[in-house]
Amino acid sequence: MDFIERELCDIRAKCEQQIADSKIISCSPTLVRIDLLPHRPNRTLTVCLRFPEEDYPKASAILVELKSKVYSERFHAELTKLIDAYAREHLGRPQALLVLSFAQQYLLDNPLCVCLDEIKQLRMDLKSEEQADDRGSQLKLKQRTSSVELIARGGNYVYRVTAAVPDSYPNQSVELRGQQSNLPNVLIRYLNGQSREIARQCVEPPLRLNKEQLANFQPVRSLYRTLKFCLEATRDFHQELCPICDKTVLQREPENLVLDEHADGFVERVYCGHLFHQGCLKHYLAEPPFPKGGKLCPAKRRHPRSDAQTYMGRGGTLEATSTSCKKTIEPGVCGIKLAHDWVVNVKTAEARWAQKQARQRELEEVVDFLQ
Repeated sequence: MDFIERELCDIRAKCEQQIADSKIISCSPTLVRIDLLPHRPNRTLTVCLRFPEEDYPKASAILVELKSKVYSERFHAELTKLIDAYAREHLGRPQALLVLSFAQQYLLDNPLCVCLDEIKQLRMDLKSEEQADDRGSQLKLKQRTSSVELIARGGNYVYRVTAAVPDSYPNQSVELRGQQSNLPNVLIRYLNGQSREIARQCVEPPLRLNKEQLANFQPVRSLYRTLKFCLEATRDFHQELCPICDKTVLQREPENLVLDEHADGFVERVYCGHLFHQGCLKHYLAEPPFPKGGKLCPAKRRHPRSDAQTYMGRGGTLEATSTSCKKTIEPGVCGIKLAHDWVVNVKTAEARWAQKQARQRELEEVVDFLQ
């Protein structure tokens, strides 16, 4: 019995015992095929091993090919390089069980490798941000808890969130938790709620799909989409201008934020996504004209994160569902109907305006009489 035959016998006898949660698919002189973590469908990795025709194992290392339905080609290539280097360190010895054990331990020690491409893309986005801001955002990987922490920055404002990657990822979305921020509460609620909604839309089909579309729906990866949203929104908040007074909505320093909900400087976010000073918004809504359909947002551009965009389209992009978004809008204007808890109807607004004007005329008459 030659060296390869003895190694094949060892694989058949020891693989599934020495390497927990492994399964032999085939074991022949031409191909050894082993599934690692076969009982975890979203983590299974197939390892194909071939023996070199010459000088194995004295001068040639075993040949490795990786396959899976979940891990990316980039991950396959990087792990293959690591395995090849490990195998070359053990020339002269049987290598099949060694490299199988190495590969499985790597998967167990690095559960976030299932989202390697998303993490690398986020890091590229962060790197481009750092060139424009020395206090750039940060991404921290926590392999032990299979989670990714994002610390997003915009000016002096910070939003921190942790995305836990479940074992069933990407069929199950990331779980967002541990949110902390010095932003106004209205923006924290928006970030928390919208990021969870984006994650949900990645794995749950929209209700509007027909039966055929529903049958063809496939979950998409949610880590990059959710954290990218948090990153971009936090980055932009401190730069947003009030469409009425054209001044920045947020104070430069977080400690100077207006917290009184009745104050003019209190921050409001409306349906179209734009931020307003509460005093500016109330004044705009209370002044004529009062169009029948209600007042439209006067901002000079559409907001990239409008609430009118409510579902994940094909390719993972947000698509608009609001009828107000589908109207023909004057170029350079947001044009979406203003919606807020205290926005009143046209008749009420007209009545209030008439009452205000009547009071003003009465005051002017009194002044004239006293003079």
